[in-house]
Formats: sequence, structure tokens, C-alpha cells
Amino acid sequence: MRGADIAFYLIHPEELGVGDTVDCWRVEGIEPDSLLRLWSEMRLPGRAWLQFEVDREGAGSIIRQTAIFDPCGLGGLIYWYALYPMHRLVFVGMLREIARLAQNEVRGSRGPE
Repeated sequence: MRGADIAFYLIHPEELGVGDTVDCWRVEGIEPDSLLRLWSEMRLPGRAWLQFEVDREGAGSIIRQTAIFDPCGLGGLIYWYALYPMHRLVFVGMLREIARLAQNEVRGSRGPE
């Protein structure tokens, strides 16, 4: 998943609805300006969600990203813990890209400084 795809929908939630797909994720819940919950459509040894929550703080916002995995049996547990280091890198990179794109969007909406 590319952070740019998710960032676009976090910045423009009117373009997305429950049931829509973003890469290999399906939108399970959306609350404009505060929540985006995605359910994984990948074949996994369990069920997976990726959730973004946005809270206003002062002149800016804080975004919280949560990866949730509900493993099926021992295979699911092994999968999650074996791939945890890679998932951590992917999700941290995704969150950085989302923040960068959101900052660019804010700067662009203010016009030239």
C-alpha cells in the first residue's frame, strides 16, 4: 500500500465511502476529519485492519495509526510476529508519507508565502 493513496483519502474524505477499496483494503468505517478504518482483503492467516484517527491539536493535527491483527491459530501468530519488523518499517514509512503529503496540502492551500 502506498501512503500517498491513504493520505489522499484522509485529506479528501468526501471521495471515499464505506465499501470502497483502496489498494488491497476495503473501507469499513469512515468519519470525515477523524477516522478511517480499513479491512484487509489480502489472504492472511487471520483478519487485519488498519485504522487512522486524526485529532485536532492547536493549529495542527495528530494522526494515530493502528494496525490490528486477529490471528487464526498458531500459523497466524507466527505470521504476525515473524513479519512484525517488516510491518513496522512499512507502517512507519507510510505514516511519514501521509504526514508529508498532508503538510504539502496545507501549505498549498495557504498560497505562496
